[in-house]
Amino acid sequence: MDLADVWAQHKKFILLVAGALLVLLVGRGVIHSKWDYESVVLASNKTAEAMRKSERVPDDVVRGLQDEVAQLRSRYGELAKTLRHQADESFQVPAGESNPRGYFFRRHRETQKALTEAAERQDIRVPEALGLKDMAPTEPDEIRRQLIALEMVQQVVVESIGAGVRRITTIQIEDDSKSRARAASFLSELRVRFEIVGGEKSIRTLLAGLVDGAARGEAPFLAIDAARVKAMKGELGMVQLDLIATALQIEKSADEETP
Repeated sequence: MDLADVWAQHKKFILLVAGALLVLLVGRGVIHSKWDYESVVLASNKTAEAMRKSERVPDDVVRGLQDEVAQLRSRYGELAKTLRHQADESFQVPAGESNPRGYFFRRHRETQKALTEAAERQDIRVPEALGLKDMAPTEPDEIRRQLIALEMVQQVVVESIGAGVRRITTIQIEDDSKSRARAASFLSELRVRFEIVGGEKSIRTLLAGLVDGAARGEAPFLAIDAARVKAMKGELGMVQLDLIATALQIEKSADEETP
């Protein structure tokens, strides 16, 4: 097997997997604890340099490369499955639904009523509209996106109520245009920003609940892109958490699609 065959066969997939791993892990602060990516990058660079200097690739190098590709496929599948946001069925338009827009209206109204009433019972204030615009979306992709955002809001609000925060002052869903501008070929993100006020203990409990719930499989995975805390002036013992939660939509690889 010559160099051109090896590179043509594996180049696209290796670049895809490497890019996916770096985007998914580096920006979220878990790469150093879960995967020693630096040594893999260095080893890959050395292999690529050796391949460029050789007209023929030795069989043992080919076999090593094939093993590495197999390992990367497996690792990518594990990471994608863990980090991919899986919406609950109740936040997906049912197959055969004749009125997706009407379904969104009903789901928004039911979620809004349940969350605001639960918050009121605990004397916790939340934005009545839950961050969603007054006009319901009409296009299928936008309806799907808004349903995911609604589920994200529910997840954070429920955890906030359980943690005993004082109030949620802001819920801001990122505009679709900003999400599209940042999207990669295999990855798109939906961000929702929250401003939450409470005692230090309640804020710690909230963050732990968001992380642990996903780890236990009790809630969809939310990437925490930002979590900044500042003291509240005039409110003794109160702090404000500026939280940006992100739902990752990761394209399935060919291996994942294969039953």
